[in-house]
Amino acid sequence: MYFFIAIILIAELIVAINVICLINKLDKKALILNEQVLNVRPKMHSALSSLKDGVEKLVLGVHGLCKYAELKKREYALIIARNILLYLLLFTLKGKSKKCVSAMQLAVVLKDCWDKGTSCN
Repeated sequence: MYFFIAIILIAELIVAINVICLINKLDKKALILNEQVLNVRPKMHSALSSLKDGVEKLVLGVHGLCKYAELKKREYALIIARNILLYLLLFTLKGKSKKCVSAMQLAVVLKDCWDKGTSCN
């Protein structure tokens, strides 16, 4: 019986030594991996900050593009409305006097030139 207990104790010691050796190997590998991660960390930080800056610039660009599109939409709507009013006025004054039509066209051209000159500030 003592022999059987001695064999079980030796087997448990062998298993315990194998487990301890395995834990020691894994600890060394974890330390090596941790060192590699610490070496790469500044590069990852700079890459992520560059990515963040790029995304912020992209968002600002899209926002600017939307503002520009809205500005052009309003500008073209005003131009279309002005042209419709001009042609309605021309249609109503067509038979009455050609001088009125020329005067209106001249007034519109002068106003456009005045608007373009003052908007360049």
